[in-house]
Amino acid sequence: MMDISEVIKQIPFWKNLVDEEKTQLLSGVVLRVYKKDSYIYGTTDACLGMIYVQKGSIRVYIINEEGREITLFHIGSGECCIMSASCVITGISLDVQLLAEEETEILAIHSGMIQKLMDSNIYVRCFAYELATKRFSDVVWVMQEILFARFDVRMARFLLSVYEKTGEKKIQMTQEAIAKEVNSAREVVARMLKQFASDELIELNRGAILIKDFEGLKKIIE
Repeated sequence: MMDISEVIKQIPFWKNLVDEEKTQLLSGVVLRVYKKDSYIYGTTDACLGMIYVQKGSIRVYIINEEGREITLFHIGSGECCIMSASCVITGISLDVQLLAEEETEILAIHSGMIQKLMDSNIYVRCFAYELATKRFSDVVWVMQEILFARFDVRMARFLLSVYEKTGEKKIQMTQEAIAKEVNSAREVVARMLKQFASDELIELNRGAILIKDFEGLKKIIE
């Protein structure tokens, strides 16, 4: 279990707070633990405020009119997210959902506390807006990928990104999970993976993919 008084010191703007603000912040923080695949936040929930991920990973996504999930970005250990704080930064209008991809521990900073610190401390205010700007840049990149990038390029880029993150040639993911990451239908993912396998870029196994030709995948992206 996390020690809030120690973990909170890892929040980037902690060092820029005066003693009184640090005391206030400690009183406005809640420790929460979520199991894998647990729902964390949605648009119908009360404003969550800013969150800091101490351990685990969170997938941030939206749901389109057809009910399909579109992954926007991921929040990993040591990262903050303010997309769940639309009541604090009024410019945030995305109806995002947050889901724990694995057992995840977070610090949730109450929206009222973040607002108070943003009003009184320029460092907190700059941090919050820079964070929001970065996340919206992530969202724009995803939209550009969906609208303009060929699907084989998106798939190749995804496979290589997973390898870069894990260092493992074997990717343990179902086609359903991959579809959510590349923002497409499972059937489309299945067809593309079969094509990649036919081209000997990958090898398909039950619930897993083995990357065989890294250079071939890179050429698709180029």
